[in-house]
Amino acid sequence: MIQYILWGISFVTLWLTLVWLNFLYADPAPKKHFKVFPKITFGIPAHNEEETILKTISSILDADYPSDKKEIIVVDDGSTDNTASVVRQFAASHSNIKVFSKPNGGKASALNIAFEHASGEFFSVMDADSRISKESVKLSLENFTDDKIGAVISRVRVDAPKNFLERIQRFEYIMSSMIRKIMCNFGTLSITPGVLSIYRMSVLREVGGFTKDAQNLTEDLEIAMRLKFYGYLIKMEPRSITYTHVPRTLSQLWGQRVRWARGYIYNHVKYAKMFFSQKHGLFGLFQLPVNVLVVLLLIANIGIIAYDLLNRSFDFVFRSFTIPDYFWTRITDIPSVQQFVLGNNVQVSFPIIVGFALGLYLIYFAHKFFQEQFRKQITPLVAYMLIMPYFSTLNWISSIVKEVSRSKRKW
Repeated sequence: MIQYILWGISFVTLWLTLVWLNFLYADPAPKKHFKVFPKITFGIPAHNEEETILKTISSILDADYPSDKKEIIVVDDGSTDNTASVVRQFAASHSNIKVFSKPNGGKASALNIAFEHASGEFFSVMDADSRISKESVKLSLENFTDDKIGAVISRVRVDAPKNFLERIQRFEYIMSSMIRKIMCNFGTLSITPGVLSIYRMSVLREVGGFTKDAQNLTEDLEIAMRLKFYGYLIKMEPRSITYTHVPRTLSQLWGQRVRWARGYIYNHVKYAKMFFSQKHGLFGLFQLPVNVLVVLLLIANIGIIAYDLLNRSFDFVFRSFTIPDYFWTRITDIPSVQQFVLGNNVQVSFPIIVGFALGLYLIYFAHKFFQEQFRKQITPLVAYMLIMPYFSTLNWISSIVKEVSRSKRKW
């Protein structure tokens, strides 16, 4: 039974991969070149970001874009450090920087304050631990070619990964960028991350700004799905490169991913009306069901592999204690190819090997597509492929249990 499930999962995964990759090299969209640059407001929500926020602001000021067309609004969301005073001191010598303070109420509430005071034709979200490249603003704005484009996102990279966990996450961000680019070409992109996601101000006003639901942990996913609900497109500009800091410890990563997963579940339930909706085209008929399917496939696939591994481990331990010399014989003997094949269930191992090879190819392909360094990242690559799927599966299971039990949602 297990082998049939694995073969089914492998077939669906391969089919989805072929469908997605077919759209990666879709014809490039036309670009818009402004004769007069529009004013853009950068909203920066900040909570205890005194160490990084000035780098964020400086990267905006240094961007190759007319200074008189850049408005920066920092909203201190109840910080307990010196974030507000650091920014106010810096803003004293920059007339285009405004600073507001409020009690802690979450990122979305801080963004809404920035949005209410914004005077730009476009509104950009900037996390206080991120930075942008010099050309990123111009490159992103070139994608607003018609009124149905509600937002444009950048390609986010891990900023100077140093420890092993950060280097593992680097692979995740590269793969996420490739998936987002494919979804963009497919017309189903529905995420606006907090690093230089630029919205058309008129559209943002039309849909009511950012969520006011304090229970929603992922305002970037919520506003993107709301844009899709109202029929707007989201584009990605891969040449617009931005940088973000990622969790440095396993506990920080676990907390972040639980928040992301719970927000993912919450918002898919919130916008359940779009599932299989002809009105919402491929997004409703294909993308949303696939969003759920890939999570279920991950849990099923890793669950089956883990079960098989535990079963084999239990059998090995049992035989080691009950059969004389079994332990050392199994450890020291190197089986021939024939013995290895006969000693393993090929119907189970073959789809696992195929899936591993497919994953490795996609990672290499993504690096080549984005011109990222690949050869010197072997150790974190192995950890990414062998450890992160189990980490993600446990994280999803934990998040699903928390959502079903309705435990308190928190950052």
